[in-house]
Amino acid sequence: MQNILGVILCGGQSKRMGSDKGLLPIGATIWAKSVAGKLLALQIPVVFSINETQRDVYCQYISTNDLIIDSITIPGPLCGLLSVHKKFPEQDLLLMACDMLDVDAATIKQITQACLNEPAYDFYVYEDAEFLQPFCGMYTVKGLSVILAKAESNKLTKFSMQHLLNGANAKKMAIGNKAAFGNYNQKI
Repeated sequence: MQNILGVILCGGQSKRMGSDKGLLPIGATIWAKSVAGKLLALQIPVVFSINETQRDVYCQYISTNDLIIDSITIPGPLCGLLSVHKKFPEQDLLLMACDMLDVDAATIKQITQACLNEPAYDFYVYEDAEFLQPFCGMYTVKGLSVILAKAESNKLTKFSMQHLLNGANAKKMAIGNKAAFGNYNQKI
């Protein structure tokens, strides 16, 4: 796991939720830190991807050293992913959404082990009924470098994670625990 960096994606607008999901309380912490704790328990270091408007409030909960501010001007989660890649260009990234409260160690271990054991792919994602799950996905240095070069040269025309993954050299893995991919769009 030495070359893997966990990325907790918090930079979304949380329109359906009505407030920043990453900051919602859960027990004695917040959602973003709860998800990070699952990676840290597996000895995977973590950073938090946020946008500029979130800086001040996230600094109240998370060290500024662990916050990566969006540095690319493209829409959606790809912005956060590529911004972290620019900051850590030599590390493979394990992308997690801040609302993946139900993800379990086995799901995380399976995707990271696939990346380590089968290095022929650029990306490693779970697939559920032909829908690719971009979160709890592994994104390699090699694959991200190609996507970043396209983004920086304005040759990237579609920014959805589904489009990216469907057109890439991606290992698609069956989901063992569907509950790990719970989607929270209302407060619990």
